[in-house]
Order: sequence, then structure tokens, then C-alpha cells
Amino acid sequence: MEDFIVRALLSAIGISVITGALGCFIIWRRMSYFSESISHSALLGASLGLASGLNIHISLIVVSILYAVLIVILQQKDFLSNDAILGIFSHIALSLGIVVLGLVGATNVDYFSLLFGDVLSISNQDIVWIYTILVLVGVLLSIFWQRLLLLTLNEALAVANGVNRLMHQLLFMLMVALTVSVSVQIVGVLLITSLLIIPPAIAKTFAKSPTQMVFLSIVVSMIAVFIGLNSSIYYDISTTPAIVLVLGCLFVLSQFKNNH
Repeated sequence: MEDFIVRALLSAIGISVITGALGCFIIWRRMSYFSESISHSALLGASLGLASGLNIHISLIVVSILYAVLIVILQQKDFLSNDAILGIFSHIALSLGIVVLGLVGATNVDYFSLLFGDVLSISNQDIVWIYTILVLVGVLLSIFWQRLLLLTLNEALAVANGVNRLMHQLLFMLMVALTVSVSVQIVGVLLITSLLIIPPAIAKTFAKSPTQMVFLSIVVSMIAVFIGLNSSIYYDISTTPAIVLVLGCLFVLSQFKNNH
């Protein structure tokens, strides 16, 4: 196999594991709009990284984390609904990112890859970043699994048992922010949400427990990545849209189970 294909496969598998696991919590907690909102902020992070000359991964992580913290703080104020806050700041971040990219005016910037990803251009450094975040998120999930799950299933009971709702909400949003920040180069700003939502939605149809749903979500994501990557090479089409289309087909097929 060519080196770039191996790198693409390794990076896509790493992202599949992270998004497959965190995506289940996003589905359970009905936070799909948050994941889309924070993905829009990633464009701002990428554009600021290009403008400042900083490492784009560091810029993406810093902006995504600051954005997540800002959203959590504003949600505590209760002066607007969550979806209104997310909608406002999502479009502000997206528009600001586009403006910064326009001001930078770099001729070597691949705008298409920022929006839709380019998994075949992944470098060894990118893979290191992905698997570093994978290990970090995996450790945090394993430590806080029970408390996050309890908050998700029964928030009142979790608070009564001494679980700090704000701290764990912030922790979860930071994990999503980290995931989005390392996924942009692979699946792009506009398509990262699909990897966070569609695999868990498929897994939910078949899973009989939360742990099983996480496992199935990761497996579904990996299958879609493998088929999508091979399809893009064989048919010479864009990789990320191919992966999303495979996920779409799997989702449609999974719905036949509900009809029987």
C-alpha cells in the first residue's frame, strides 16, 4: 500500500474511535447542534493559525476550547435558550473565520480541504496529534464514564449523589472541542458533525446497553471509513463525502430493522 493511503487509514480509524464514543453522548444528551456549532468555530481556529503562523493544530485546539468554555458560561446565564446561544455564536465564528481567511489572502491555502477535509494529505505529525487526543479522551472517558452516564440518564439523581453538573458538562464539551480540532483536517468543518451523529444513530438501533452502543458506533464508523476510503480511491472522488454517503446508506438500511 502507498504511504499516503496507510496514513489516511490510520488517521481515519483514530478519528472513528473518538467520534464513535463521544457521539453516543451527543445523541443521548441531544447536543447535535453543539457539535455543529463548535465545528464552525474550528474554521476560525484554522484561519487564525494561518494568519499568525502558529501550528494549525495548536490554534484549532485553543480556539475550540475557548469557544466551548464561552458557550458553557453563557448557558449558565439563562438569558437565552441554548439553541439561540449556539446559533448566534456558531455563525459569528464561521463568518469571522471566513473574514480572517480573506484578509490573510494566502494563495497556498486549500479552502476546499478546510471545509470538507482531505484525508489523503495527512502527515505523520497529524497522526501523532490524532492519537494523542485519542489517548487523552479515552482516559478521561474511562475515568468519568459512570458520572457522565448518570448525568446523561438522570441529571437530578446525579446531582443528588454529589456529581458536579457544571464541571462534567464543561469536561465533556472540552472533549468534543479537542475531537473537532483534530478532525477538521480529515473530515472538514462542514462534515465533522456527521461522524459524531450518524454512527451512534445507527448503533442505537441495535444496541441493548450504553456500552454496547459505544462499541457498535465505533465499529460502524470504522466500516464506513474503510468503504469510503476505498471508494474514493477506486472512483477518484472526494474521500470525506464518500465516507458520509456510506454512513447515510448504512443509516437508511438500519431503519429497516425498526420496521420489522
